[in-house]
Amino acid sequence: MSEPLLAVDDLRVHLFTNRGVVRAVDGVGFALSAGKSLGIVGESGCGKTMTALSLMRLIPSPPARIVSGRIMFDGEDVVALDEPRLRALRGNAMAMIYQDPMTTLNPVFNVGEQIAEAVRLHRQASRAAALARAVEMLELVGIPDPARCAQSYPHQLSGGMRQRAVIAMALACHPKLLIADEPTTALDVTIQAQVLDLMRRLQRELGTAIILITHDLGVIADLVDTVVVMYAGKVVERAPVRQLFAVPRHPYTQGLLRSVPSLETREHRMRTIEGTVPSAYAMPQGCRFHPRCGIARDVCRTDEPPLVPDGVGGEAACWALV
Repeated sequence: MSEPLLAVDDLRVHLFTNRGVVRAVDGVGFALSAGKSLGIVGESGCGKTMTALSLMRLIPSPPARIVSGRIMFDGEDVVALDEPRLRALRGNAMAMIYQDPMTTLNPVFNVGEQIAEAVRLHRQASRAAALARAVEMLELVGIPDPARCAQSYPHQLSGGMRQRAVIAMALACHPKLLIADEPTTALDVTIQAQVLDLMRRLQRELGTAIILITHDLGVIADLVDTVVVMYAGKVVERAPVRQLFAVPRHPYTQGLLRSVPSLETREHRMRTIEGTVPSAYAMPQGCRFHPRCGIARDVCRTDEPPLVPDGVGGEAACWALV
């Protein structure tokens, strides 16, 4: 088998603060092949975005620092790269779509200039050629009258068009890896569906590998091949998407799926996971989910469970499975 495009191994990111050390990402690992898609899910604060930023070495430092682990991307360890090489990768071989397009787009430059900037930087194109490429990318992402849109400023576009412009910017250099951090959070359901269809089409046509970070399991079911479930900075389950939805193995994953509203159930109240996410400054000993788990045993309160393979492509970290 060929090597994966991206292989993350035992990634650990700590935040060094006045209140103490926060283990924001604690031993995370996964792999992604070219042209495939992977989803990272979990509650707010579980480490999803910090993991994504780490992949591109964009974590805020200080206070954050990658303390150990490897991020192998296309044969290179991103953790060990110097700044010039990182700048050559970002926006070129790997790109990121952020949650809020209004914080991604610069309000004082028109959209076309912002898309063209990456093309001029990474492809050594002339200004005219880069602007033509920007219009081409805006057309690719389904924006009507792309030439006019390229001359528009971010505040003149709707939310859906801004998000499409951000996707066009991320894809302008045909990256091998696209990281999408909550790309549909601020959009209404119609625009959300259009953006997901666009990402699916671009993956198929351009062969781009996608990492989708979200808390929306419906989006995950619709778009990705493999799912990584995170809780309190750790991976608690990893499985192919159909398998995860059909036979979730970790109690936390089961709780997430039970909390999804369904038209097939007669229950009128949304089911929730009891308890709250632990404080980042005071993680519980043993399994971090045990204070909220209905099947916790003594060993769960003292020892951290390993990821146990299920023999059919998935694995989960739960003492009940050992």
